[in-house]
Amino acid sequence: MPTPLPPNPFSGSAFCVAYERCLALEAAAPDLRALHHCPPPIVCARILGYLLHLAPAGNGQGQVQREIISAVDNVQLMELAGHYLSRFICTFKRSSGPTPEPSEHPSRSSFEDACQYAKALTVGEGTLDHRSARSAAMRCDSKCCMLTGGKNYPDGGLVWVEAAHIIPEATNTYIGEERICGVSLLFVQQYRPATIWATLSMFTDVNILDALSGRLIHRLENIMTLECNCHKAFDELALWLKPVEERMKVPDIVTFSTETEFPLPCPVFLALHALCCEVACMSGAAEYLMDIERRMDRTRVLEKDGSTADLLSRTLALVQTY
Repeated sequence: MPTPLPPNPFSGSAFCVAYERCLALEAAAPDLRALHHCPPPIVCARILGYLLHLAPAGNGQGQVQREIISAVDNVQLMELAGHYLSRFICTFKRSSGPTPEPSEHPSRSSFEDACQYAKALTVGEGTLDHRSARSAAMRCDSKCCMLTGGKNYPDGGLVWVEAAHIIPEATNTYIGEERICGVSLLFVQQYRPATIWATLSMFTDVNILDALSGRLIHRLENIMTLECNCHKAFDELALWLKPVEERMKVPDIVTFSTETEFPLPCPVFLALHALCCEVACMSGAAEYLMDIERRMDRTRVLEKDGSTADLLSRTLALVQTY
């Protein structure tokens, strides 16, 4: 749930100055006018503050600090927060609307799909797809949810187990494809992924674009088998995983293991997802996005009196190129 920024955790550094600007924006938020293309001022302050506070030490945290310092006023700070909302938080936030299943050949068995995955890794990524990755992941995890242990219903269990991408499959949409759409639509679809990858790359030392470009987005290091409720919570930023130094006897800690040759989910990808979820939940950004979704669901047509213009503007801001 949204939480006020904690006292300044930095001292005697540029990070301290940057965080103080976030605290000042949070304090001034009730008297500031919200920008039509950004979240409310208090959410903006907390997005930047928590991102600076929770990001791992390194280039990403330093970049956030420099951008906060470079902002000349509160308007630019709010626009910066809007950038991280659309280029970082929205990357992991899946719409609550229905998502069509990938088109796959119905005659392929799960064993054949798993073999297809292994072959794809051997001869190249060209034949790697969602279905073969899911089947390989199900074999890796004994057809059970990695978090609850619930077994897949068609295999004798009581829950439906699905393949969940940690870094969403849509992140790669339209990278490197030809211009076949209208100019304005193409600008959003073709260039937005590049800015998303650049933002994600800030917060990790791994070359994440090389690791997940193209069909490599389906590699098992980026896949988790989750029962449907866990999958929904994972995609809606309500569930995330963080590494622990020691295993304690508490029910909220899980250990990943496999008896197959297939790899387990990559901690780097899970850390990116966890950072996004924490910032989104603690800043109020997740609540803000859910409110937009609910309002859009209730809006069938735009009102002639302009009363829905603000909603349309805020929705479009989430997909525009910054």
